[in-house]
Amino acid sequence: MTNIWIRSATNSFAFLRMDTSKVTSFNGAGSGTVNCQFYGPGSEPVTAPGNDEVFLFVALSDTAFALRSTVSAHAYLRMDGSGVTEFNAAGSGTVNCQYYAQGTQPQVAPGNDEVFQFVPIPNSPVVAIRSFNHPNAYLRMNAAGVESRRGNGSGIVNCQYYPQGTLPQWTAGNLEVFYVSAVPLLA
Repeated sequence: MTNIWIRSATNSFAFLRMDTSKVTSFNGAGSGTVNCQFYGPGSEPVTAPGNDEVFLFVALSDTAFALRSTVSAHAYLRMDGSGVTEFNAAGSGTVNCQYYAQGTQPQVAPGNDEVFQFVPIPNSPVVAIRSFNHPNAYLRMNAAGVESRRGNGSGIVNCQYYPQGTLPQWTAGNLEVFYVSAVPLLA
């Protein structure tokens, strides 16, 4: 297992943030807060107690993974893309966290919103992050206004729809492509 961070390709100072302080039991709708955190020029998240911007990469199969909080061993990133059925300029769906009891983790199975796939973007150094359960739903990070460090984070993290056979593109303003500190090998 590897610790990673995820940075917006549009705003190079915005990193994915997962606040798990309220993730204390299973909730069908998920809980916790997922948004962005600012890191100044030349800095990036480091593995340290309380760092909401570092995730444990958990390989689940040769094509799928989960992201666990390094702050809470029970909290995993969750993306509900069930309502993501068409393009929406503001994004749609819900991105938050889900609780898993000690010794358990997400499984690659229908209905599991905590399983993801990296999608390489051709001719670029970036990747997209797609829901395994809802393959037309991609992680979206709107980091407009993420210009200073805030204790509760800022920005909006949700989903964007891409029809089968299309991918997010590495173009200016695309909110669905990311730099990842290391793209670990899957199982």
